[in-house]
Amino acid sequence: MEPMPEEQLELYTLMVRSRAFEERAGALVAAGEVPGSWLSGIGQEGTMGTICQLRPDDYLTYTHRGAYSFIGRGSDPGRLLAELLGKRTGYCRGKGGRHIADLEHGILGKSGTIGGHAPLAIGVATAIQIRDGDQVVVSLFGEGTSNRGTTHAAMNAAAVWRLPVVWVCENNGYMGNVPAPMYTAVADIAAMAPGYGMPGEVMDGNDVLAVHRAAAVAIARARAGNGPSLLELKTYRMRPFGETSTDLRDPREAAAWLGQDPIERFRRRLLEAGVLTDAAAQAVDEAARAEMDAAATYALESPLPAAADAFEDLYA
Repeated sequence: MEPMPEEQLELYTLMVRSRAFEERAGALVAAGEVPGSWLSGIGQEGTMGTICQLRPDDYLTYTHRGAYSFIGRGSDPGRLLAELLGKRTGYCRGKGGRHIADLEHGILGKSGTIGGHAPLAIGVATAIQIRDGDQVVVSLFGEGTSNRGTTHAAMNAAAVWRLPVVWVCENNGYMGNVPAPMYTAVADIAAMAPGYGMPGEVMDGNDVLAVHRAAAVAIARARAGNGPSLLELKTYRMRPFGETSTDLRDPREAAAWLGQDPIERFRRRLLEAGVLTDAAAQAVDEAARAEMDAAATYALESPLPAAADAFEDLYA
């Protein structure tokens, strides 16, 4: 079922805000303000069609790319940028960088190794099942991560135990600068799903309403106790692997994908349906840019951690 017009406007706004955050983060990297880098999700905002449907008490594990995981869950952009800048006001007090956990919004962070967050999703889903809850866990990953043993083991466990997990593969066709056919033998990652006894579906990841429809079914299935599903979103990242990386992809390929920009496609659709006007779209853009400018100011003006803070948050 299609989301209601007001829900579509909210979804569009979330996508625009996510893009504005990405652009501001990239500008801060270029200005030398970020100690590390930022792995942009510009071009992959169709994933928001899944994230926007989560309840406040649901959980999310995310891949290493994109701001939509945080913006869609309600994280504070100022605290997110402060974390990237290594500031004390960041979500992890400046110790995480782009490895961010926002427990208030059910975002459990990610592992420093690719695929390390898949077992984390299993742990949380198991806890939900033991407590007889009806929350779900959405676990995002890239097509390169589909080759990791942790991913396969976690998918198998989720299927065997009928855990409330929705696996979402954001297939942007590249692991770094390496094209998918060089490291994945199958054209569709979702083809793995039947081997684990769960539904799998491939869709246009740049069509946010198609993503929304498929995710609604998968989330409802998980929430009802019927086990996991695997969704594969065919998409494309418009930025290099990292904001400080050299992009070796064919620029003609990127230019061709530019016409499939998920935000522009959704904007045109909303305009044609009369759900959005040009003036309203401009207002959303301006508000998003102003919000991220204010977030950047907050982050830049925030203090760095004190030396003594290095000894906090230690297990031993």
